[in-house]
Amino acid sequence: MMLQIFEQGLQKFFILVLNMSLTASVMILAVILSRLLLKKAPRIFSYALWAVVLFRLLCPVSFSLTVSLLGVLQNEPAVEGRMEYIAEDIGYWEKPEVALPVPGISEVVNEILPAENREASVNPMQIYLTVGAYLWLLGVMSMGIYSMLSLRRFRRYLADAVQEKENIYRFRKKGSPFVCGLLHPRIYLPEKMEEEEEQYILLHEQIHIKRGDAVFRLLAWLALILHWFNPLVWAAFLLSGRDMEMSCDEAVIRKLGSKVKKEYSASLLNMAAGGRIVKGIPIAFGESDTGSRVKNVLHYKKPAALFVGGAALLSAVLSVAFLANPAKAKENENIFYGVVIQTGEAKNVQETIVRIPGYGDVVLPEAKDVSLYLERDAEQIILSGDLLRITFSTDQEVQLAATEQYGKTLYRFAAMPEEAAESIQVMGEGFSLERREGDRYLFAVPLGMADQAKAGDTLELFHDPNADSTEEIYLSAQEATPEQVLFAAVEVLSVDAEHYDIWVELGAEEAEIFLSEFGFGVTAKLIQIQSPAGTAAGADGTSPSASEQTSMQD
Repeated sequence: MMLQIFEQGLQKFFILVLNMSLTASVMILAVILSRLLLKKAPRIFSYALWAVVLFRLLCPVSFSLTVSLLGVLQNEPAVEGRMEYIAEDIGYWEKPEVALPVPGISEVVNEILPAENREASVNPMQIYLTVGAYLWLLGVMSMGIYSMLSLRRFRRYLADAVQEKENIYRFRKKGSPFVCGLLHPRIYLPEKMEEEEEQYILLHEQIHIKRGDAVFRLLAWLALILHWFNPLVWAAFLLSGRDMEMSCDEAVIRKLGSKVKKEYSASLLNMAAGGRIVKGIPIAFGESDTGSRVKNVLHYKKPAALFVGGAALLSAVLSVAFLANPAKAKENENIFYGVVIQTGEAKNVQETIVRIPGYGDVVLPEAKDVSLYLERDAEQIILSGDLLRITFSTDQEVQLAATEQYGKTLYRFAAMPEEAAESIQVMGEGFSLERREGDRYLFAVPLGMADQAKAGDTLELFHDPNADSTEEIYLSAQEATPEQVLFAAVEVLSVDAEHYDIWVELGAEEAEIFLSEFGFGVTAKLIQIQSPAGTAAGADGTSPSASEQTSMQD
């Protein structure tokens, strides 16, 4: 039992890491391309962009904006701030599918994912996920052990280091200068250095400390351990380290002036000749890629203020676009919810009438797509009592035109530039909606409480104003949320126990809320009228005391 719980938790965390890694992979490629745009700009701007990648590698949630790289790539909006290309429960799907961040790849991957084998005791996808999760954990543990062994060897190497002054230490063995430590970082220098050369190197290392590069490097190493399986993360680790060092070199040149470029380059070459001793140690980092750094120093020219400002603005815009998740599409006001009150033949044309609260009885329009109720075994059939969601495109201008037909006023949708709706979806069945005076409706609430309710009880209806009712039905309605608010408290007028209906009277706005959010978090609470002796009152509801009886989500 404990092993099963562990494996389930491990699978969930592994899928979370995979989703973060997929998002970060897109950002890594984007930053690599952005470095080309910022090639002539100070390296600090390229270095700053790697912070976005680091955030994506370590944090699964982010904010949403209309300006988003992931949105441009046509990714779906985030779920609770998280990008989910691989669903947490994909191992239980009959036909597993992923939605990868780059268009065109998902279809290829989905073709090779194993479908459910009903004859097997375990879904093949679950087996693959379990094996993958254990391999990932083994890699994480291996890199962690390697880091600890490297740190132990490193401390032995510096056992004879001597403090010279403040946070500056000298070591006797060969090696290049480096910074080590987080809270109290130390600068380690080789024993033999020229005075002028030492001035350059000390300034370089002090800039590292002032900018907090040690913290960035530690977090980058932790990200590398988590995402060891992703080659793009290894590339990002190396490139970010290069940009960090080059931006630090440029800061030294800006401080001391261009006249020291040759001398500073020579000091870099001398230090490189000493060899690197910092490898696989997250709290220490030293010199690397000396050839590229020397070339960058020799070609460095102090840019104009206007150019720096433009590069800073571009870097900021790119950072926001890379950090942001896709925003939800603009709320579509061309969505209508109603209950089918009539189906039948009229003038050899199938006429279906839908009662839409606040509008009236409307003739159901043609639609490009019609989807039926999940539990109905039928094809392209809409029945009386069905709850419909009629969706027109946001590009359409929709109006309702009144007509006299069958001896009563009906309405028809008049949409431009085309009449047809985008979709009609059957969201539920078994509803009744009767029009009363003053734009009020006698409403049959199919909530399954009829065996407990009686006339005179009070029915309180709650909803979540933030529920996304444009999603597929029931995807977001499995758990009640604390954000739910009361939108109606009405008297039970009568009960149809045979059909599990509770009849109440609702205003047009209340009825619209119930219909639009049914299946997405509408919750009902029944408050029964009881007699003073504690027995339930009769249908006349004469007893004054009340108590909560049932709380139930649709």
